[in-house]
Amino acid sequence: MASLSIAPLKPPPEGEPLGCSPSSTMDTLRPPKPAGATACAASAHHAIRIAPDGGVLVSGCSALHEEGEVFVAHLGLGEVWGAPVASPTPLNVPGLRATAAAAGSLHSLLLDRDGAVWSCGAGWEGPLGHGDEATVPVPRRISSLAVAVQSIAAGAAHSLAVCSGGQVYAWGWGRHGQLGHGGRSSVLSPRRVEAVSPPTRAIQAAAGCAHSLLLCSDGSVLQCGRAAACAAAGAKQDDDDDEDEGEDERLARDVLTPRRVEVAPLRVVRLSASGDGSSAEGEGGRCFRWGVWREGEAGARGRR
Repeated sequence: MASLSIAPLKPPPEGEPLGCSPSSTMDTLRPPKPAGATACAASAHHAIRIAPDGGVLVSGCSALHEEGEVFVAHLGLGEVWGAPVASPTPLNVPGLRATAAAAGSLHSLLLDRDGAVWSCGAGWEGPLGHGDEATVPVPRRISSLAVAVQSIAAGAAHSLAVCSGGQVYAWGWGRHGQLGHGGRSSVLSPRRVEAVSPPTRAIQAAAGCAHSLLLCSDGSVLQCGRAAACAAAGAKQDDDDDEDEGEDERLARDVLTPRRVEVAPLRVVRLSASGDGSSAEGEGGRCFRWGVWREGEAGARGRR
């Protein structure tokens, strides 16, 4: 298997992160928890399980191949390139006892019992939050995020953290405004989303390929990011039907700061995202879905 002496990774093509396309499914909607796991997260190619004692088990690989090996740094096992990991394998990281996990395309996030966030994987565009774009093959605590975190989410190449006080931090790939900072620049370290401030208080985050969702304490939902994901039911969608629309026109419809989603009369208790689709689950199991849902992703686009 490959060692850490492997040459530095090549940067991704300009525009989209490697391993991601507009039709990617980054986050599985509510992946079933395996027996004995207290929490889990999954991307299209890897899975993370949290054991009752806070131990972390990982498995899978990635869509990124080079010279017969696959990229595996996001598994956190200490290797950048290697063979797929077929069975759940425990991480051995001193000081890490996890309560939650989030899985991006080529990066992973872990939330520990003290409210600290750890990350590993590909650092292109900054989703690891360590202030650079270096690849990190073993989970490392994000030292600049010096607040207690209660919810984490990972998109294709961006990351979100909701603090116990309701503040939101976002970092990583920002081309479509999915960080909520009002621009399109990527951010290499956690930065507070200024648009989410009292009396607005976030309690949960979810992330699709290039959009972000926030559930607030009053049951309202905020979103930002790629236009297709943020479109309401029946609105113009950014899919194969938009052949006559140029890139500039599509980018102009992106949502660069968190905007409220109308889900009344649903009282939302949980958010999920997949690719360019979003789902809000209400009390009693009722769901509201919007954005673009492709075959095999929880059904159809629009309201349900």
